[in-house]
Amino acid sequence: MNYLKTLKGAVFGDDSAEKISRIIPVSDQEFQCNPSECHIQFKESAFQLKGSDATVPLYETASPADLHILVSTGKTDWPHDAFDEKNTILPLIRRHSQSLGKKYVAANVTNEPLDISDPDCLSLKKLDVLLLPWFVWIKGITETNIKQVFSNIEVVLNDESENVKGKQAEILIAKLKSIPGISCYKDINSSYILLCSHRTRDKRCGITAPIMKKEFDSQLRDLDLYRDSGDDRSNGVHVMFVNHVGGHKFAANVLIYNKHGEFIWFARCTPLNVKFIINETVLHNKADVKHVRTCIKFDAIKW
Repeated sequence: MNYLKTLKGAVFGDDSAEKISRIIPVSDQEFQCNPSECHIQFKESAFQLKGSDATVPLYETASPADLHILVSTGKTDWPHDAFDEKNTILPLIRRHSQSLGKKYVAANVTNEPLDISDPDCLSLKKLDVLLLPWFVWIKGITETNIKQVFSNIEVVLNDESENVKGKQAEILIAKLKSIPGISCYKDINSSYILLCSHRTRDKRCGITAPIMKKEFDSQLRDLDLYRDSGDDRSNGVHVMFVNHVGGHKFAANVLIYNKHGEFIWFARCTPLNVKFIINETVLHNKADVKHVRTCIKFDAIKW
């Protein structure tokens, strides 16, 4: 695929900038800041790419999801197949995620913490999921109620009627309230930043993700935007580790969901790009075209 994109770009030219600008405003700021503006020190070699990985056009090397299901596991690394853990309901989560009609649904596990007071949570027999770009949490999914939960998600996801479009999150919350054991509520953060930390799958991601998160967290703290799972202040930015998202050869991959209506997936990122991503993408909804793998607009979440 990289070879074909390189050949196409050489023959026809790269029209990525034009395509992206139709979806997301393009920033005129430099994607890379001066090293002196970084908050942490890091080895540049950890982010060096070789050959076509460093040069092939990135746009359209990934696809945006209509719905992204993020499952809390309390871990920062997982088996090669993160959803194939025996004696858990992770395989059920994947199975139901893959059967949600014609829409493209992505599923990842995250490092979000578990309820350590509940043995079923610790054994991953009871799970919490975050649905993006709906910004909705569903907590307490078990083998008993998972079919009912996902049946309702499917109905809402695939309803294209005008009165539903843009209100999926609120409709889903109303539908799930009656399911025993389920707690469903609105997420209060303004943005989520996802970083692949799946070392077992690819060592590069396991090295780069913790470095990127330290820089994001530090800069977000300076802006009073840093939020973790124990912080109930609204309108913050939460940075999470996830398992393999595809394209580890373009590490570091950075996926951003903004509540006001954008999803942007950057690649070939380093800590030198964190300032741009926060100031231009998170706060002003703008992209740097050379580093975008995919992007979409969605209906803004109103809470």
